[in-house]
Amino acid sequence: MAHRFIHLSDIHFGQEKHGTLPKHEAVRKALLKDAKQLAETRGAPSRVLVTGDVAFSGKPEQFETAAQWLDELTRSCGCKEVDVSTIPGNHDCDRNAISAQAKIVYATLRASSPEVAQAQLHDISKDGESASPFLPKLHAYRKFANAYGCDFASAEKPFWTRLLDLPGGIKVRLVGLTSVQVSNDDDALGKMLLGNEQYIFEEEDNVVSVVLLHHPFDWFIDKVEASQYICNRARVILVGHEHSLNIHKTTDHMSGREWLVIYAGATNPAEQELKFIYNWLEFSCEEKDGVAYLVTEIFPRAWVPERVCFEADRNRIVGGAESIRVEIVCTNVRMITANQQVGKQIASGRTSAVSPIAESAGQPEKAQLARKGGRAMVKDSAGFDRLRYLFWRHLDWRQRLKVLVDVNALPETADQPLPQILERVALETAAKDVATLHRLWEAVMPLIPAEKRDTNPF
Repeated sequence: MAHRFIHLSDIHFGQEKHGTLPKHEAVRKALLKDAKQLAETRGAPSRVLVTGDVAFSGKPEQFETAAQWLDELTRSCGCKEVDVSTIPGNHDCDRNAISAQAKIVYATLRASSPEVAQAQLHDISKDGESASPFLPKLHAYRKFANAYGCDFASAEKPFWTRLLDLPGGIKVRLVGLTSVQVSNDDDALGKMLLGNEQYIFEEEDNVVSVVLLHHPFDWFIDKVEASQYICNRARVILVGHEHSLNIHKTTDHMSGREWLVIYAGATNPAEQELKFIYNWLEFSCEEKDGVAYLVTEIFPRAWVPERVCFEADRNRIVGGAESIRVEIVCTNVRMITANQQVGKQIASGRTSAVSPIAESAGQPEKAQLARKGGRAMVKDSAGFDRLRYLFWRHLDWRQRLKVLVDVNALPETADQPLPQILERVALETAAKDVATLHRLWEAVMPLIPAEKRDTNPF
């Protein structure tokens, strides 16, 4: 079993001008066709990964156009509309929303040493959402990202994570980082700040981390420490921004650790550029002589103007192959055989040879909740993914607040006064109670387009 991903970056919806819109739309339609053909050949992708710059100038209408196109992409490739994971890029920032005060804060941080900038970033972020000089420019982006469960954990922790299963008891952990907290017209190499609340994360046994990051490390004031942590604790790093496809495997011969950096190239680059690129990625795990490897196969796809279509980028691969296979040592992984998995289930009182994941996936969510006493967090369930997507994608802010009030999902007290963060917290709190989720689903359905309505899964 492999996890397959469509990797996009720098799509720049809204950049088209001077008569270039027909060309850009033709390229994006050709990408839909190419990805569909790959899905028919290789199998449906698990998710679409976007490493930033969905939009061109962070405007709501640009994200709306992007969401419609992503709907087409996921549908044509055989995955669900919710199966998208995204991080923000500098073009996803609405620079008109950056206040004069925020610009002063950015300049102060950029003039500081890495240690001082880190301390200042920490102190500023503790003031929360309402006082943040970093988040207003990302308001439209965050509504877009919320539909896919990719909003930030908090002002202090502007990242998200998602776990996916591989055979052998292995999990892939996607980690989406925000590189644009300090981003405005003065962006430059070495003048942006990532922050250690994002890049210091633990390495867990049998968990392979894949980090999504828009800017390469050289753009950050704290690049030395950030690269040390990320490269030691992630096996794959997906990077955007620089519009150039490159693939680099690094081996640290002292620690035995290896990591792979994939520079995405641009799906829809600036108008003067001609190289339209996206990648099809496949992750799987193999064991050789007791050593576990993450196997990454990269299929670079490039626009061929002479044939007005996407094809394998054979000019960039040695020998003209269609793909590149890279094996990465995973020192924290010990694969579990099928017999060992059954043994663990029997030892824990489970006599069936079916895995816990497969068993729960085959049951209706109501039955799962009933088995657990009627109260359980279903935030990561397929039903909640669908509800969250419809809630953010098709309801305006007045409708969202009304349905949350109607089902009594809003918290009685809140120390985060911004409507958007309150809505997200309320929606996730509702996921603890199946009865509330049932009422919320019923309240949302009449407010969305008829073709999107579905049977209540709760």
